[in-house]
Amino acid sequence: MRIHRKAHAPLALSAAAALLLTACSDDPGLGDSEALSDIEVNRNDEGEAPDVVIYDDIEADENSSFIVNEGDGEQISSDSLMDYQLSIVDPSTGAIQQSSHDDPVDPFMALSALAASQFEVEQFFAQGLSEDGVTVGSDVAFYLVPDEEQGIAEPTLYLFEVRGQTPAYADGEEQDQSGDLPEIESEIGSVPELGDYDQEADAPDDLSSEVLVAGEGEEVADDDYVFVQYRGWRWEDGEEFDSSWVTESEIEDEDDSSEEEEDDAEDQEDASAEPGSAGEPFGFSLTGGVIEGWLEGIPGHNVGDRILLVIPEDLAYGASTNEDGTTEGGQPGGALIFVVDIARTIDNETMEELQASQQQQQQPEQGDMPTLELSDEERERLEELAEETGMSPEEMENLAMQFGVTSIEELETMFQQMPEEDDDSADDAEEDDTDDEDE
Repeated sequence: MRIHRKAHAPLALSAAAALLLTACSDDPGLGDSEALSDIEVNRNDEGEAPDVVIYDDIEADENSSFIVNEGDGEQISSDSLMDYQLSIVDPSTGAIQQSSHDDPVDPFMALSALAASQFEVEQFFAQGLSEDGVTVGSDVAFYLVPDEEQGIAEPTLYLFEVRGQTPAYADGEEQDQSGDLPEIESEIGSVPELGDYDQEADAPDDLSSEVLVAGEGEEVADDDYVFVQYRGWRWEDGEEFDSSWVTESEIEDEDDSSEEEEDDAEDQEDASAEPGSAGEPFGFSLTGGVIEGWLEGIPGHNVGDRILLVIPEDLAYGASTNEDGTTEGGQPGGALIFVVDIARTIDNETMEELQASQQQQQQPEQGDMPTLELSDEERERLEELAEETGMSPEEMENLAMQFGVTSIEELETMFQQMPEEDDDSADDAEEDDTDDEDE
C-alpha cells in the first residue's frame, strides 16, 4: 500500500489492466508459437485498431506468444516502461473485441513490475514482451488458454503493438552530493539506499533537496501528472516506510504462493523481476493528492532526474504521536527523507482528455441499456409497485434497467423474492446504529 498518497490517484493508465490483465533467441515466441504462425496483422491509420486475419484455427494447449511482425527499432528491455497499444481479438474470427487505440496517448507499463506480479498471466506477458526479437515496432500475439484460477473463461487472443520504451527510473548524469543532506547510495537503474547521517541532529526546518541524477527530459510543470519511482525513510530513525521498488520479500512471497510443477517454475524463472528493480511507477497529479513536500519539491525538475527530498513534518504528515513513530492517522511522523526518480509526465490537458475518454468507455452505449416497453396497464402496475416500495416511478424504472429487467412480470418477481424486514429486525438494526454512534 502506498501510504504517502493522501488520496487515490486518478484513473490508472495501464490499458492492460483495464482490458484484463499471464522468443528464445532462435524462436518466434513462447509456448506453442507455431500455433499462432497463421495470424496476419495489418495496421490501419493512427487511432484505429488493426485488421487481424486468422488463416487457420488456433490449436494450442498452453499459453503461447508469437512475434507476428518484427519492428525495426531497438530491442525491448525487461526493465523498461513499454509504450504500446493493445487489442483483444476473437481467436476464431479475428474480430477486434476491445482496443486501446481510441486513447489520446499510448498506454505504458513497467515490465519489471509485471514480471513481479502474483498473476501468472501477467508474468507471461512480461516474459513474452521482453524476449529476443521483440523490438520497437513489433506486433506480438498472445494466446491464453482457459484457466479458472487466472480468471480466463475461454480462449483469448491479445495483440500488443509495441510503440516505444523509456527507462522506468531516473536516467541521466550522476551528480556529486553536497554533504549537507543525508548520504544516498545512488546508482542509475538501481534502488537507492540511505547512507550515513546524524539521526540525533535536527532535520532542516525548510524543504531541502538535491539532484542525484540529472535527467535530460522535459521540465515538470506545476500541474503535470507525474509518474515516479520512490523510496521513503523517517528522519528520526532511518526506517524505510514505503517504496515503489521491487523488494526481495515481494518476490519470496510470490514464490511461496506458487504451486507450479518444477519444470513450469523453471519456465517462469526468466520472467521474474530481480530484487531492487523498478516497480510500477506511482502516478499522481501535482495539483494535489500527495503530501505538500512533493507538490513543492518536484515541479521545476526534469524527467530523468533523481532527487533527494528532506521534508519537514509540517509539509508531510505532522509530528510523531505514537511509539512506532507514526501520527494519529497512522502515517509516518516527523521529518521524512525521500529519493524520487521522475520517470515520466503527462501534461494536465492531455491527462484530463485521457480520463474523460476512459470514463466514456466505461459508460454503456445507449443502445446497450435494457429498456422497459410497457403498456398503459403495465405502466399503472409499475406506479403501484413504486408506491408500495416508497420509490418514484422513475427510480423504479431505473432500478429495473440496472438489473436487466425488461418486463413488468420480471419486476414483480424481483420484488417478491426480496426478503421482508420484520419489525424485530428493524428494531435491532436501529439499536445497532445507536450503539455505533455511541462508540
